[in-house]
Amino acid sequence: MSLTTTPVIPLDDDVYWADPYPIIAELRDRHRTAVTPEGMKAILRWSDAEEIKKRPEFENEGLEYIEKRGFKPGDPLYEWRRHSIGALNGADHRRIRSLASRALTPRSVEKVRPVTQKHVRSLLERHAEAGEFDVRKEITAIPFMSVVLFLDIEMDEAATIGQQMAGAGAEAFGPNVTQEIRDRANATFAALMEFVGGLVESRRSKPRDDLLTRLIAAEEDGDRLSHDELIVLFTNIFGGAIETTSSMMTSTFLEFARRPDQLELLRRDPEGLKRSAVEEILRFRPAFYASGNKANADAEAAGLHFEAGEPLSIIIGGPNRDPTRFSDPDRFDITRDPTIWSFTFSMGPHFCLGQALARAELQETAAVIARHTRDLELTAEPQWLPRVMVNHVDRCPIRYRFEP
Repeated sequence: MSLTTTPVIPLDDDVYWADPYPIIAELRDRHRTAVTPEGMKAILRWSDAEEIKKRPEFENEGLEYIEKRGFKPGDPLYEWRRHSIGALNGADHRRIRSLASRALTPRSVEKVRPVTQKHVRSLLERHAEAGEFDVRKEITAIPFMSVVLFLDIEMDEAATIGQQMAGAGAEAFGPNVTQEIRDRANATFAALMEFVGGLVESRRSKPRDDLLTRLIAAEEDGDRLSHDELIVLFTNIFGGAIETTSSMMTSTFLEFARRPDQLELLRRDPEGLKRSAVEEILRFRPAFYASGNKANADAEAAGLHFEAGEPLSIIIGGPNRDPTRFSDPDRFDITRDPTIWSFTFSMGPHFCLGQALARAELQETAAVIARHTRDLELTAEPQWLPRVMVNHVDRCPIRYRFEP
């Protein structure tokens, strides 16, 4: 199929972003693939996405992603991205991931469960008298508290990093990057690298029982992470653990407020169904809109020809609602088989490093909602923000009765 006859995904249309799934489904089922308004090929089917993520001729989009947004060598964000695990491929990616996995222990993930339970319940209890609040405005504090525990860092350290990262990163990776956004992002990442670099040096001189010290100590065949690699990996984990998780926590409240029948199912067996409930939320409302990839050699895939170096985009809502993978895919059903994973955390070499942490937090959030809310409902309809890297609603106002 030539690009002249391939349908265009209307990414410039705000109406599309309000509910993209019917359009994605039509394009996927009728045309298999599409293109973005800029002409980039877009993958929409599960089988094609799976093939591309597993074939060696394709890899994650690296520095090209921010070069297209006007960043250049020497810019603080460019230099940060140079070492980012999401931008690395091949042996470089395997090396960083292997060293990081030695520090990211199951114990460090499991200890966030009771903390998440405590803070979600506290949020509901705090607003119990009023019986309503805006989840979108309030929820970010919960993954923030969880990542403080997960990383074993001081609250003031986390607050400084969070303030520096807030907003600038998402803007810089979005589709409409201006010089003002570039300047703001570069200033932010320069300050971020300096601050976290100071934490690295502090842990080198005075080791502690925390993740940063474990990352410094991680070794494989005499190899260790460099100073810059430590800084970037640490901020990758920190940033990913807050913004994407807050998006999915908001979606957890949103989908259960819309579907009292599904919430009632979860109430009957919170522990038994929280895993499958979260897998359904991840499938139905992925945090990321798309996955950036590129061909590293001339290749044929999804019925298309790709030139070496050509970028492509996997539109995550396509494979996540592909009827060849999920029956009745537009139905929200928390009893689906949780072992049939969606594309939300990607697959292959770039399977999300922090997925276990996110799943643990979301499972406990869902269980607390089931146990401690009654008559949960929306008081106004949220609107999905257009043209963003991480999917967010503008608001998520809920009303409920608190159940102690």
